[in-house]
Amino acid sequence: MSAITAFEVQSFRNGDWRIETITDSKELAVHQAESIMMNPQVSKVRVVEEAFDQNSAEQKFRTVFIRNKNQAKAPEKPASAAPAAPEAAAAGTPQSTAPRARKKPGVVGLSLKFAAIVCAGIALIIALRYLGASP
Repeated sequence: MSAITAFEVQSFRNGDWRIETITDSKELAVHQAESIMMNPQVSKVRVVEEAFDQNSAEQKFRTVFIRNKNQAKAPEKPASAAPAAPEAAAAGTPQSTAPRARKKPGVVGLSLKFAAIVCAGIALIIALRYLGASP
């Protein structure tokens, strides 16, 4: 296995991007993003694909889905579009001065996310076994 791919669902509310969920399915991530868009506090959503190549230790990011409440539904942008461009254009500011949503995590960041997911899964399994064993 040479590549690990994850899809981050992010929402924009109160002037900050927040990670809502992480999944390995693009379809599920897009569905969750559209559901999150129903929240009145959320003004934008996006799905960012994160691919980590274990052989070269290279990490790549690209935005695969984006929606803005103030904008009519439009077809998805081509893969070559820069992730920061839609936010900058929507805000009416030049792209070079648009703030970045967050730092791109390196290997350590992905490892911590993976470890947190594994720990949560183990805790869930233990809790289910404990509750199931009660008389």
